[in-house]
Amino acid sequence: MSGATNCPETPRQKMIAMMYLVLTAMLALNVSAQILNGYTSIYESMTKSVQIAQGNNANLEYKFGSLKDQNPVKAKPMEPYVDSLVKESNALYQYLDTFKHTLVMLVDGEEADKKDWTIKNAGDLNIASELLEGKSSRAKDPDGNNWGTTMKAKIGAFSEFAQRMVKVGDIADTTKANSFKQTFDTPDKKIEGAVYSWEKQMLEDQPAIAVLATVTKLQNDVRNTEAECLNHIIGQLDAGDFRVNKIQALAIADEQYVLRGSKYRAKIVLAATDSTKDPVIEINGKPLEKDIYEFTATTLGKQKYKGNIKMKKPNGDEISYPFETEYVVGEPTATVSADMMNVLYAGFQNPISVSVPGVNSGDVSVTVSGASISKTAKGWVVTPNPSQVGRMCDINVSANIGGKSTHMAKHSFRVKKLPNPAAMLKYGKDGRFYVGKIAKTDLISADEVVAELPDADLNVKYNVLSFSIKSTDSMGNTIVEPAQGSRLTEKQKSVFKKLVKGKTIYLSDVFATGPDKVKRQLSPVEIALK
Repeated sequence: MSGATNCPETPRQKMIAMMYLVLTAMLALNVSAQILNGYTSIYESMTKSVQIAQGNNANLEYKFGSLKDQNPVKAKPMEPYVDSLVKESNALYQYLDTFKHTLVMLVDGEEADKKDWTIKNAGDLNIASELLEGKSSRAKDPDGNNWGTTMKAKIGAFSEFAQRMVKVGDIADTTKANSFKQTFDTPDKKIEGAVYSWEKQMLEDQPAIAVLATVTKLQNDVRNTEAECLNHIIGQLDAGDFRVNKIQALAIADEQYVLRGSKYRAKIVLAATDSTKDPVIEINGKPLEKDIYEFTATTLGKQKYKGNIKMKKPNGDEISYPFETEYVVGEPTATVSADMMNVLYAGFQNPISVSVPGVNSGDVSVTVSGASISKTAKGWVVTPNPSQVGRMCDINVSANIGGKSTHMAKHSFRVKKLPNPAAMLKYGKDGRFYVGKIAKTDLISADEVVAELPDADLNVKYNVLSFSIKSTDSMGNTIVEPAQGSRLTEKQKSVFKKLVKGKTIYLSDVFATGPDKVKRQLSPVEIALK
């Protein structure tokens, strides 16, 4: 467009260049106007949103006040939180409002609209930066502090306050707390090596209308956050309540089965009722001062009683809920039985079953005489002393009823010595031989002598201490092959291999001991081939 020195522009070229510059300037002015109009629309929209939010918050405050009147016991503890929330929200909102009014007055001067606070010189780029960065004496807030740093500090403090508000009560809303932290985040940022404060990066060199829109958006965030906190606090008033569609009177007894001489205890309630409101309770036509009905049971068998629960509805009308319940009174009793027999064996852990009708097993205690007793996962185990053989072992049962130990029953069992087991040859995997005739292959495979109770429900483990194998030679002489412990010796096995049909050998001199530690000599076993 511009010629060289030796080639000057023609008048026509100069005219075209001038027209280009004018067109560029006109386009720039047009874009600026569009941008300012856009910010103005955002500012007006945010202003309306703030007004709507303030109306909603007023309704929430009224709702809390109504709930406080209906149920002061629940609402009263939450009232200080609501008061401080409203106070803190209004304080930050008013501070931001004061900043906006100051900005409008400085930008528009004497022409400032002090009624609706609309701005005329919306494109001003200097005043907002002057205020936020404290570049002059007039750029101070009413307390004489820097607008920008003070605004940032107040926003941060309000963010922390709001996060605490949604953690009030039984249910903390960490999701909302994190949302508040992000909404009111005012971090400094490093841009191209330089650190920019929040107020500088957000508002410096911005047109006045853009600053107004940004601050109004912050005011809207304050009101919306206030609403979230109010909803959380109101929600805590019934956070632990059940949602039901039916109201029913109930008598809840500690025990439905009562022993004569013990106390019957029941709690009379209205299902789904509010525990902070005391209903009027009547039992058999007589008023009950508290919600616990207690008396001493004296008559055996099935018994019943009935009553009424009266309470007022929110509109003041009284409504009555009748109820009736039954219980059973029985004699003090307990059942004690030996699990495997009707006697107890000395030195042996005898499993027994103990039960008290109507009493939890955890409230039952058992003591014995002349024996030790311990509780297991399946019941009880009684181990009589060996000195008690031939005597009676008394088992006494007590139960914790109404906080007191009550003797329920006494059962006596005769103590016997453990029976002697039978000596047996163990062969193969599970083979046992102790009577009759045995196959040669089974006899040769035998490797141990065991002592067991055949055909008995009593499960007792005996240990073989020693034994002998007796046979006769061709001259009729008796040959004895002894063994210590329960395993067959090689010499004894050799005797088995030489045994032929028609000949007999004997398993004898078998000594064994059981859990009672008593050494027993067992009966001999005659061994003959099939």
